[in-house]
Amino acid sequence: MTRFHPYHGQNIRLLHDNMVAYRETSFAHALTFSEKPLRPGEIFLVEIEKNERGWSGHMRIGLTQFNPADHFELPQYALPDLHNMGKSWIFAVTKSHNKVMLNEEGDTENGDEPYQSVIGDTDIVQTPQGSFNRSLLLPLGKLLPSNKSGSNSYHMPKKNVLPTDVGSRIGIMYKVNGDTAEMRFIINGEDQGPCARYIPYQGGNLHAVVDVYGTTKQVRIIQLYGGKE
Repeated sequence: MTRFHPYHGQNIRLLHDNMVAYRETSFAHALTFSEKPLRPGEIFLVEIEKNERGWSGHMRIGLTQFNPADHFELPQYALPDLHNMGKSWIFAVTKSHNKVMLNEEGDTENGDEPYQSVIGDTDIVQTPQGSFNRSLLLPLGKLLPSNKSGSNSYHMPKKNVLPTDVGSRIGIMYKVNGDTAEMRFIINGEDQGPCARYIPYQGGNLHAVVDVYGTTKQVRIIQLYGGKE
C-alpha cells in the first residue's frame, strides 16, 4: 500500500490511513512525501480531490533525496524553497502543463521532440514494479467505453480535464539511464516525456514530494499495485 509519510507540513492533515492529504488552512506549509522511497519505474499517482478558490498557483510535485524520516526542517514551499535546498527535482502543475522537455544543457523547453512513452499504448500498463489497468491513470468520472468491439478499454472524452481540475490524476516516476535517472510526469493517462534528466539516483533514495499548494486543497494517492506492502 502506498501512503504519505507521517512527517509533513504544519498545515497538512492526513486522512484515510494516510492516503489523503488535506491542507487545513492558508496556502503554504503543505509539503507531503511518499512514505517509502520510489523504486525505479514505480509510478506514484495522486488525484486532486478538492480545490479552493481565492489562491493563485496549483500543486507542485516531484522527487527529493531529503528523507522525511530524518525530520529535517521543512520549508514553506516546494518551489522555490525545497528546490533551492538541492537534491530535489520539482515542477508546478499548471492548466497548460504538457510535455515539459529539456535540452542538452538541462534547461526546460517546450516542444514536440519524439520520445518513447514509459506506459506504452496497451490497456494494461507494464512497469518494473507491476502491472495495472490503464484506466487507473485517467481522470475520475471522465472515462468513456472504447469503440473497439468486445474491448473493455477506455479512452478520454473529447473535452479533456485540465491538469489542475478536481478529478485530475498526476503521476511521477523515474527511469534509470546508466548512472543517472530521468523523471517523468504522467498526467491523466499521458506520458509527458522527460522533465528532469541526470538525476544522481545512486546518491540517495528518491521520495515523491507533493506540495498541496495554492488552489489545490486535497489530494488522494491512487493505488496502482494492489494492497501488497
